[in-house]
Amino acid sequence: MRKKLKQLNMVILIYARLSSKRLPNKVLCKINSKPLLSLVIDRIKKISSYKIPIIVISSKHHSDNRLENYCINKKINFFRGDLNNVFNRTLQCSKIYNFKSFIRVCADRPFFDVRLMDKMIKKFEEKRYEIVTNQFPRTYPKGLACEIADINIFRKLNQKKLNPYDKEHIFNFFYRNNKNYNIFNFLLKNSKKIRNIDYSLNNKKDLLKTRKIYNNFSSSKYIDILEITKKNESTKYT
Repeated sequence: MRKKLKQLNMVILIYARLSSKRLPNKVLCKINSKPLLSLVIDRIKKISSYKIPIIVISSKHHSDNRLENYCINKKINFFRGDLNNVFNRTLQCSKIYNFKSFIRVCADRPFFDVRLMDKMIKKFEEKRYEIVTNQFPRTYPKGLACEIADINIFRKLNQKKLNPYDKEHIFNFFYRNNKNYNIFNFLLKNSKKIRNIDYSLNNKKDLLKTRKIYNNFSSSKYIDILEITKKNESTKYT
């Protein structure tokens, strides 16, 4: 659903596409009878103490027509831009939805840590940081990435400075040139044993693992995968 909004302080951008080679249409794959995308959105809405507009940001590729139709039917804000240049897609979206800052969420992260996101928002709102992240360096398990940024640092950057990897991984340039930006990174203590566990959803094996975890913890209002991992209850899934 594309509509012009009044200027917003912050939005949540959920990056999604259906053209994944390893698992096509993965963001609409069912987890406990609910599409993965819907599951991620529900986690954010039910747990977060912040009421922030959510926008699904996808591509103009024909494969994402189905994703747009899904969002329209569910009344989810939606934007389509460049398929391969995600950096530019983000800028295009900011012009339509007119936001000052954004939270980056990947739709293939079924265990996205919403509680951590809330802590990061609080830190970002101290107004001292241009980026708040847990990826510089990454100490959290894979699949729990979260990044918040002031959109102005994207607008001020000349895209000619970006290499193809930077255009796909939109924070890479800022991390590489970190001396020029005010960045705060959340670190997870004593994470050596768990930081390489992967909870993202990339292939059929990951899909089966995710379904198994959700089945085993279906009675939980919120599956805190980090807490489960710390207690070594999830080793059977990894």
